[in-house]
Amino acid sequence: PPPGAMVEFRGLWVTRFNWMGGDLPATPDSIDIMVNTAADAGFNALLFQVRGTADAYYASSVEPWAARLTGELGRPPYPYWDPLERIIARAHERGMQVHAYINVYTVWTPTGTPSYTSPLHLWHLLAQEHGLDGGLNSGLQWDRTEQIVRNEYQWATPASVFLDNHLMEVTRDLVQNYDLDGIHLDRVRYAGPNASCDPVSFERSGVECFATSTYGNWQRAQVNGTVQKFYESLFDDTGWAYGRRIMLSAAVFPLYESGRINYYQDSKAWIQSGYIDALVPMIYSSSSAFDATVESWRQVAQDFYDDRAGRFVFPGLGSNHYGSFAEIAGRIEASRSLGTGGHAIFSYGGLASRGYFDDLRYGPYAVPAVPPTITWHE
Repeated sequence: PPPGAMVEFRGLWVTRFNWMGGDLPATPDSIDIMVNTAADAGFNALLFQVRGTADAYYASSVEPWAARLTGELGRPPYPYWDPLERIIARAHERGMQVHAYINVYTVWTPTGTPSYTSPLHLWHLLAQEHGLDGGLNSGLQWDRTEQIVRNEYQWATPASVFLDNHLMEVTRDLVQNYDLDGIHLDRVRYAGPNASCDPVSFERSGVECFATSTYGNWQRAQVNGTVQKFYESLFDDTGWAYGRRIMLSAAVFPLYESGRINYYQDSKAWIQSGYIDALVPMIYSSSSAFDATVESWRQVAQDFYDDRAGRFVFPGLGSNHYGSFAEIAGRIEASRSLGTGGHAIFSYGGLASRGYFDDLRYGPYAVPAVPPTITWHE
């Protein structure tokens, strides 16, 4: 680290929509520009999305190439290149970490089904494993009317052990084949308060959907179990993943209790039970009271920080959610005053649209920083 460097996680979410450049195809050059822009601004960790709807934006042996990247589900890029390999090489050259950011339970878009590919897409694998009931995929989340949940996505049921095993294969494939610094989980929750009334949940819970007051606790246990399996699949008895340090982090609902009740995401249980390294609460929405002012944002961040159980909480903040850059700078300073050891900004595209990279470079990030070390992986 440079002399006088701070110890601070400065994460930047890079969604698949960010680095694909809207409707333009991604290229190695566009990856290089993005890495250099983030590094020059002072970031030291990229949360780079490599999985959206059970598809791969890298050379996966488990899931098919993403159509958004290649033009056709399952077809490799032509001319061939690997975006994840490229960004890791360039980011490490610039002293930045790369955390592979994956959507956990999202399987497909709200409508339709994926084509048949090799490897076979998860939607079809779930149908093969759990069957169809009235023409509906039993491995997906259903609502109280016994229809598949179709909001932003179709979602896999957290009750499926087959799904958990598949997700662990995805993770091991990533960590074994790429020099990653972390795995970052998103969409690790139910789709909403009325999910999931699928046949797999009925069989495993032994009760009708929402028939008892404890059904929600059973659903939370399914999500908790998935997160714990991620952690246990990554780390051996010494706390190291395949001979190196790997951070397991998760983007979580900004208001803990609302996430726990409405999405069955008990994120504090993960950190207090010791099977996640860092929570990254997504505390950004200019239209919501929790993010209306720097002080309200700080209070939400502190709620997570106070229950961190000796591990990391890196509060998330928005990039284009506010009227001025001063709002971003104020939240960064609030995070520092809490002693969180870092934060993450959503997202690359938002900062680019507002032209805020130089504001960070000559403002809050004027002093270089290195990410904190995970002391419990010894």
